[in-house]
Amino acid sequence: MRARATNLPGPTLGQALAVERQLRRIASVTLAVAGFVAGLGASSSGAAATAGAQATTAPINSADWPTYGHDPQHTFHGRTTITPATARSLAPAWFFPTGDAVTATPTVVAGTVYVGSWDTRFYAIDLATGQQRWRFQLDAQPAVEPQPGEVPRPIDSDGGMVTSSAWFEPGRGTRPDLVIFGGGYTLYALRAADGTLYWKHAYPGRPDQPLDPMQDGTRIFSSPVVVDGKVIIGTSVDGERGRRGYVVAASLKTGKPMWVRETDVDRKGTVLNDGCGSVWSSGTLLPKAGLVVFDVADCHFANPPPLSESVIALRVRDGRTAWVYRPRRNDSQCDFDFGATANAGLRNDGTASFLGVGGKEGTYYSIDPASGKERWHTNVVFGGFSGGFIATAAYDGRRVYGSTALGDFGRFADETGESILCDRANPRDQQMQAPSTHAFDARTGKVAWQADQSAAFGPTTVAGGLTFHGVALRNVLQVRRADNGDVVSDLPLDAPCWSGIATVGNAIVFGTGASHQGAPDGVLAYTPGGASPVVRESTH
Repeated sequence: MRARATNLPGPTLGQALAVERQLRRIASVTLAVAGFVAGLGASSSGAAATAGAQATTAPINSADWPTYGHDPQHTFHGRTTITPATARSLAPAWFFPTGDAVTATPTVVAGTVYVGSWDTRFYAIDLATGQQRWRFQLDAQPAVEPQPGEVPRPIDSDGGMVTSSAWFEPGRGTRPDLVIFGGGYTLYALRAADGTLYWKHAYPGRPDQPLDPMQDGTRIFSSPVVVDGKVIIGTSVDGERGRRGYVVAASLKTGKPMWVRETDVDRKGTVLNDGCGSVWSSGTLLPKAGLVVFDVADCHFANPPPLSESVIALRVRDGRTAWVYRPRRNDSQCDFDFGATANAGLRNDGTASFLGVGGKEGTYYSIDPASGKERWHTNVVFGGFSGGFIATAAYDGRRVYGSTALGDFGRFADETGESILCDRANPRDQQMQAPSTHAFDARTGKVAWQADQSAAFGPTTVAGGLTFHGVALRNVLQVRRADNGDVVSDLPLDAPCWSGIATVGNAIVFGTGASHQGAPDGVLAYTPGGASPVVRESTH
């Protein structure tokens, strides 16, 4: 959803093939880093504190959940000892309260849970006990709403200070283990052992101007992916005119930009600063090809060329475009958007065999990872303002599992309060749309099963033959069988779950809270019978 996007018409849709040819002729889109850096706030760094000392590192094992979506391909395919039989007895092992919502998916490595909250803090929590190990206070950015304790609460907000899940980067040489995440428009790297700052760097909506935390609501929704010494993220300005979104590769050593890919541009590559080019998604790594894949959001409820509502593959080396996939659709004030993150599947040699992503018009697209050409697409609902695939799906090598959101709900006429629909003549364009949870054959796109009463704003996880996701408008976490979609358990909660679910050992770990509920929120671990979480290295 878009909290502050304006309802203005955009340019007409260009032809997809012509757009791709033009993009390959745009040499100026990847900015010279020196020019981009000129207006940025200086990086703060505590990196020198570790010089000369060998870092102690925590190894990542196969039962951990070290990043958003479990892995750099964002499969959301985890490991678990929970079975369909034991899932029926899932109960709280512990609850860690926070001062506001937790919608980021927790990162869990070596017995520690790392996650940030809308309360402007980032936490490390002991997995076994739920006790705090440390916490870190983020820099203030009052333009981001809601702020903790804000009353009345802006229920149309897309998220508070931390929606980005952390990347756990194992130490190497003198560099310690790091947790790297976005908080507002600032990218942070903290020492995993004690939460002290390693470096931070601001990536605002106008990097060519002084920082303006009172007015600039730019946020890093994107969860970092780290590759070849680069921390790659996207930024979102949420339709705020005078600012722009973009993709940036920051240095793992310092947080400073190494390359920038502008996404708010016209066909000539001119930066527009018109509130567009937002990148909500996280970068999906195709390692053999040396590519990272993002998708770009709408532009004021429309999709003007060349990049609005497109999937783009960028070269990790320098940020240049390898290919662009642009669905053949005309978004005429419908908010048919891309916000979910792409799923990828790899062969043993690292070659990508699958790439797919869902859009807010209720369609899941399978794309050839090498060429960017469409393989198949399957539409399941009409979508719209608060509908379609807002959250990321899961991929287990055979199927794709994902939930669509509410429907074409959330826009109302100022004079009458009447609901504004995209296409009233279309009987599928409803404020609430069904079915709402879906499983596709990853090879053909054929629907394997569907179900109702499961709309979601958070990602789906698949593990142990089960799917897990929070339900949007009910305080329930739903567990289903992955083979046929049957409900195994509806776990009652005290608040909605809009975060992803991390599966680790015998536990599921997740956050609670939403735009409309700031308390009681926090982080929970559920286990069969409420037993203490136990993690053993697993390959299942």
